[in-house]
Amino acid sequence: MKTPRTVASTITVSALITLAGCGGGSDSGSENAVAPDYQADTSYLDDLAEDKGIDTSEPDPAEPVEIDQTQIAAEPENDYKDEDREWVEEDGSKSLLGRARDRGKDIRDQIQGGTEPENGIANTTYDEEYAQAAGFAWDMPEDWRMAVPSAGNFGEMFIKHPLGNASVVFEKTEWNSSQTKRELQKYITDMFGSSDARTSGKTVNGFSVTIFDLEGTYIDPSGKGGRNESPFYAIHAALIELPTTKVLIRMWGPQDTVNQNKAKFDKMIENMYEK
Repeated sequence: MKTPRTVASTITVSALITLAGCGGGSDSGSENAVAPDYQADTSYLDDLAEDKGIDTSEPDPAEPVEIDQTQIAAEPENDYKDEDREWVEEDGSKSLLGRARDRGKDIRDQIQGGTEPENGIANTTYDEEYAQAAGFAWDMPEDWRMAVPSAGNFGEMFIKHPLGNASVVFEKTEWNSSQTKRELQKYITDMFGSSDARTSGKTVNGFSVTIFDLEGTYIDPSGKGGRNESPFYAIHAALIELPTTKVLIRMWGPQDTVNQNKAKFDKMIENMYEK
C-alpha cells in the first residue's frame, strides 16, 4: 500500500511525462517548418515613383502588351524611286501673225547657231521647274526654261540668249568618267580634227562629281557627210555618281552662251537635294 507521499510523487512524475510528450511533439514538428524570407520595406520607392509620375502597376497578363513602334530605332530606308511626271508642251501662237513671228525667231536662232528643244517648251508652274531622278532633284535657274524631254532624257532645260540658245539635258548613264569623256569628245572637234576634254572632280552632298569642258566645232550626230556642224561651240557637263545610278547633265551651245551660264549650271549642281 502506497503512502500519500508516494502517490504524490507518482502523480508528479506522470504529469512531467505527459508534458514532456507534448513538448516532444512540438519539437518534432518544428524541424520541418521553413523560416519566412526577409522582406525589406520598399514602400518609400512607391512613394518616390508616385511623385515622379511613374506607373509601377503590373500589366494584366490577360491583355496583350502594345509596343510603340515609334520608340524603336531603325535605320532609314531610301529606295530612291523615280517620280512620275507629266510634261505638257506650251501652246504656240494662234494667229497667223503670231505664227509668222515665231517662225522668224526660229530661223534667227538657227542662223545664230542656237539649239532648240526637240519637243518644245514645257508648260510648267514654278514648283514644277526642276529635273528629278533616283530620289534627287535639280532646280532650274530663274531665267532658263523647262523643255519637254526628248527620248532618252528624264529632264531638259532651255537657255534663250541673244548670242545663241543653249540646251541642258539630263540623262541616266552607266558610263564611268573615262567612258563619258570619250563619248563627249565625239561631239566636239577642233582644228586638228579631235578634242581633249578638260576634267575636274569634286564632291556634292557626299557624292562624287566629275566636270567636263570642251570647246570647238559641234558635230550633230544626226548629220551625215560633214553637215550640221556648228563652230565655236562648247559643252559643260557633270557626271554625278548617285547611290542607284549615274546621272549625266550636259549644257551645250555657243561658247559665249555656255561660258556665261557656267556659274548657274555649277550652282544648280551644288544645290542638288533629295526629293
